[in-house]
Amino acid sequence: MAGNIVGQTWEEVARSVVEDPGGAVAALFARNETWSGRTVLWNIDNSRLQVPVDWAGMPVFGPGRELIGFRGFGLLRMDAIQEREASDVAADLIAQSLVHSETLPFRPPEEMPAQEPAAEPEPREEESWFSNLRDQVAKALGSTKPEPAQPTRPAEKPAQTSGLSNAERSAFREIARALGARLEEDTPTQVDSREEAAVSETIESAATPESAPSLPPATLAKSNPVLDRLPIGILVHRGETILFANRFLLDLTGYDDVEQIRSDGDLVHLFRGSPALRGQGDEDSALALTTRGSENIAVTVRSSSAEWDGEPADLMVIRKASSMEAPPPPQDSRVHELEAILDTATDGVIVLNETGRILSLNRSAEALFGYDERAVAGDAITVLLAPESHMVALDYLESLRSPGVRSLLNDGREVLGRERQGGSIPLFMTMGRLGDGPDRRFCAVLRDITAFKKAEGELIGAKHAAEEASAQKSDLLAKISHEIRTPLNAILGFAEVMLEERFGAIGNDRYKEYLRDVHASGSHVISLVNDLLDLAKIEAGRLELSFTSVSLNELVSSCVTLLQPQAARDRIVMRMSFAPKLPPVVADERSMRQIVLNLVSNAIKFTDAGGQVIVSTATTDRGEVAFRVRDTGIGMTPDEVEAALEPFRQLATSRKRGGTGLGLPLTKALVEANRGALQIASQPSEGTLVEVIFPPTRVLAE
Repeated sequence: MAGNIVGQTWEEVARSVVEDPGGAVAALFARNETWSGRTVLWNIDNSRLQVPVDWAGMPVFGPGRELIGFRGFGLLRMDAIQEREASDVAADLIAQSLVHSETLPFRPPEEMPAQEPAAEPEPREEESWFSNLRDQVAKALGSTKPEPAQPTRPAEKPAQTSGLSNAERSAFREIARALGARLEEDTPTQVDSREEAAVSETIESAATPESAPSLPPATLAKSNPVLDRLPIGILVHRGETILFANRFLLDLTGYDDVEQIRSDGDLVHLFRGSPALRGQGDEDSALALTTRGSENIAVTVRSSSAEWDGEPADLMVIRKASSMEAPPPPQDSRVHELEAILDTATDGVIVLNETGRILSLNRSAEALFGYDERAVAGDAITVLLAPESHMVALDYLESLRSPGVRSLLNDGREVLGRERQGGSIPLFMTMGRLGDGPDRRFCAVLRDITAFKKAEGELIGAKHAAEEASAQKSDLLAKISHEIRTPLNAILGFAEVMLEERFGAIGNDRYKEYLRDVHASGSHVISLVNDLLDLAKIEAGRLELSFTSVSLNELVSSCVTLLQPQAARDRIVMRMSFAPKLPPVVADERSMRQIVLNLVSNAIKFTDAGGQVIVSTATTDRGEVAFRVRDTGIGMTPDEVEAALEPFRQLATSRKRGGTGLGLPLTKALVEANRGALQIASQPSEGTLVEVIFPPTRVLAE
């Protein structure tokens, strides 16, 4: 039925939770006696209803007969629930907003005493301030409706115990000083004639309430000096029509009177079409208030019901958003320091409320988008983003609101920002939560990635250009290879016919030696052309491979048998060691044969006489199949191994022993085309180990 009142004094409870007519219960507390049968009206939360509660209590004393407190009970009479006056509800809302506001609180001028009474203690005056303020506001809101005279009864003076905190006492003292200074500035000749007229009208209407004329809302609005002196905005409306706006709200929005607001579009213009708030007396809602100059001001709004001109209406209490208010004095230096740090940051920083509306921007964000903070305060963050990025940003914000896994996967988003002049900015946005609870906020950090996107575009363009150049090179090599192979095959054919002397004997043996040289040179050129053509096809992705089940033991054995005569001529020992039951691999048999021949022939070529070449197959612990060629040749350094894998790079030893410089690069390309990996380990003067490894995914189960 009511909020948490544990730890509050009776004076604090009576200000917001219960109505104690005449302070009767407070007087009973002051007597330190047992009592019963006292009725108070208990306000029901978020409602205009009240329930009567019959109270009974007795004092509790300590060992030394000192008063500790009271204990007792209350009987709720649910059958007698009644409705509060609308002006009372609205008055409570306004008064509480003033007490909790960081703006200068209000004290009606007619309540300011000419001089401080010496006999009245300061705490008692502070405690009565809230009740006086509430009565003044209630009277102002109810001034449009004649009230029946109610008999007054003397109330016993309650015990002078303060229910205010030290902070509240300090606030009230500051109010008194500020309002006192305000009154001192007014000379006797400058007293507002409207207030005098209002007082006289009030006296006359009190004397003859039946004859009070029914004034239009605009006239009634001018007869409320109490509401006009409030340092918070008061707006009364019925539907979309504004009935009253106090001076603070008019000054805040830049209007002279209510008629100017009506001519601009009434409530629809003032809040950009936001729906009127209802039933949210205890909750602040963040909205954007549009001024006469079309600027936006971030405000918080509380809404309640009220009566105006004898008919139901809605009342709004409007304050500037907390992010725009001054922080508490003890934190001024710290807050200014943090604001300065944010302003020096090169990234744009935006603070959002729970619904994703903008509360503040740092200077980098203002420069990034070209907007002043006041122009976008209260708007959704999507006003700063291109339409195609709206869903990205809203989905990102929603993921941070949820407590699940999505809130933990905060890896940022790429969005497209929108400048005030209409341009687009590529941005990388990172969001984070600022605290928890109903007042939690979100921080969005926006980084301009225009330079990054430009560099990325240049890299992509360079990559495409390189790929296109490589494709053109491969096409050129393929065409040249084809053009060279055709006449070269004819030369080789004619040389073979002449060596065999099919059409008659060659008279001189030196011609036969020349023919053998021609045939050998042609064979070398055709081999080079074939390697170039294969390499060009692989680079262009046009090498046609037929993947089948290949028995590696059988294929390696046939290749070693083919190269055995060459090893014998060079006096090199060939050894083989094959793993039993080696599972077949998925590979292209023709290219695998070329791989084995290239590696074994290289091992023979770079091994001196008396050396050994060991060819083996094996399976690894990880389920891989390996083909290995080990020799006791001249070996290579790591730098030489790296150079040998580049096309057309010949080492000094290669030049002495012949070769085109394409053997290892072509072999590596063929291995990778078969989804394998080529590894080389070598030491100078010790030999070389070359491994071709097929991953488990390329090994067939037995």
